[in-house]
Amino acid sequence: MLVPVESKQIAFCSYNEDEASLYLYYHTGDVAIFSSIGKLDYQSVIDSPNRYDTLMLITKKSQSESELHAFLPEMEGN
Repeated sequence: MLVPVESKQIAFCSYNEDEASLYLYYHTGDVAIFSSIGKLDYQSVIDSPNRYDTLMLITKKSQSESELHAFLPEMEGN
């Protein structure tokens, strides 16, 4: 399901539950995929009165966690 995002940059977003991935569809035709996004995080986007700001918080959190795992791979199993 494509969820509209009121933004000059992002037209829609969607979520793939099997992959736990968030898809952002830009007005330019580009698509960005963010992995390891929880279903509750995506639900917060749907419920938000400002979907763009919520998406930015979630994607920033996802990128920060990915960077942390890259620096500390031995902690992934913990």
